[in-house]
Amino acid sequence: MRRGCLAVVTALFLLAFSAPAGAAPLSDLLGSSGSLGSSGLLGSIGEEESYGAIDPTSGTLIATSGFDVKRDGFSFENWGGPSPEHRRGLTPTMMQTLYGDRICARIVDGGCVLTATGEALQVDLNESAGGGHCFGFAALAGLFATEQLDKDVHLPSGQNVYDEPASDRLDGLITRYASTQYSLPTSEASKRSSVSETLANLEAAWARGDSYLLGFFGPPGGHAVTPIALRDLGNGKTGIVLYDNNFPGVEKMMVADAAADSWYYTTALNPEDRSYLFVGSPENQLLLFDLPQTAEVHECLTCHGAGDDSVLVLVKDNAENRDGTNIDWDLGVTAPGGGEVQGIEKLAMINNRQSELFRVPAGVAFELKMGNVPAGRAADIDISLYGDGWINEVDGIKLLPGATTSVTVDRNQRKLSLSSNLSITPTLRLATEQASWSVAAVGSGLRVLPGSTLSVERELDGDYVYALDGIGLPGSMTLDVRHRDAVRDKNVTSGGPVSIPVNSSASVAADAWDGATPLTVRVSGNGVDRTYPMTPIS
Repeated sequence: MRRGCLAVVTALFLLAFSAPAGAAPLSDLLGSSGSLGSSGLLGSIGEEESYGAIDPTSGTLIATSGFDVKRDGFSFENWGGPSPEHRRGLTPTMMQTLYGDRICARIVDGGCVLTATGEALQVDLNESAGGGHCFGFAALAGLFATEQLDKDVHLPSGQNVYDEPASDRLDGLITRYASTQYSLPTSEASKRSSVSETLANLEAAWARGDSYLLGFFGPPGGHAVTPIALRDLGNGKTGIVLYDNNFPGVEKMMVADAAADSWYYTTALNPEDRSYLFVGSPENQLLLFDLPQTAEVHECLTCHGAGDDSVLVLVKDNAENRDGTNIDWDLGVTAPGGGEVQGIEKLAMINNRQSELFRVPAGVAFELKMGNVPAGRAADIDISLYGDGWINEVDGIKLLPGATTSVTVDRNQRKLSLSSNLSITPTLRLATEQASWSVAAVGSGLRVLPGSTLSVERELDGDYVYALDGIGLPGSMTLDVRHRDAVRDKNVTSGGPVSIPVNSSASVAADAWDGATPLTVRVSGNGVDRTYPMTPIS
């Protein structure tokens, strides 16, 4: 399946969902940057307008990068999730090239063993790439073509990119470049550009032997491509010839009008076919991304001491309609109880998966409200918080028609609380780093009923605390903990369900666990005080 995709960290983002009643949408919270899913930045597609695909050899050549789609482009198309042809995404080795040695707990025989937080991040990035790898295709093809990345290191000596078939190694490399958009320096390497600025920047870059990655948004989603030539089409129109990784081995053309600051791109010969149509305007401008920084080591999202103390929040839906399109549902982000989230910054994602990425300053509480799933559908939502040396995730939130689910993060950003008007059974993931080790815990099987609230907290003393408050029946959870350091892994499990009555909590001293001393789960509150010894597992 061809996948559109766009996911890069800028002040611009594809908003795939609107807000439920009573919740301010992200577009209202982010000021003038707006929402690509609302009426502004996607531009309007007038029914009276005619948009048809243009022969990419039309007109007169103005400038070229020298890129040949059957030499410098890939011979296989952009893909989404794992398939028989594309079995592998980010590997520990690719995570190491992306974030450096600090993402490794240890290096054994030259191979990186990821920290517990790094391993959790790897899973998230691979899942997010299920929305498409177009950013990775466009970045890697551009770097190879401009000789800013040595093909001989990654491909058989002397072989063209087009001659190289899909492989596990190449899949990992493309996914690595697709994942650069989440953090510095790539996250700040984009610029919104008018048509005239885009044309001038492309021509100047090609003249100096450089190029750009071109990103754009529209009703099909977002997409990233490699611009390769400019052609004068007459009547003030310029054709931007593209290598579109959804269509290997052929050139495509975007039609741009500098005077009107407008553009459109379609691959449909029938102007009435708008299934793959992107239309631009002064409100929906093109995005140019510098290429060189994508090859650099990036700021680690979850490594202790990397970056500032702000929290990066990723919300993604793993479900889709039967035809592969996204399920529509509502997402609102407010201060707890309503009102604006101070300092929130929405970030762009070039990705066709239903997703949101935003950054919240340290010391700011916020609430996410989700609902309004259409009849006959169900969303499958993961919410991930990335901080300085930690990850807190709630995965597998099944959002059914009629459900309204809320996730609240406290001011210290150590506690995440979940409630819903329909029962849900999420998977709870926590991972943290110490100076000499890292720890990850996975809690599963705990059913949250209407009227009760589940919270997951990283306490200052090193405890992971899972609390169930409100009214309703007791819950039970299986808990697995992994300690990873420079020498070994140590894994333990509760071995069975840990019973948690309403208005009580289960705590485990996971963050401070050295991997050697015994570890127990303690349940206390509401007249209960019981311990569950954790047992080693291989």
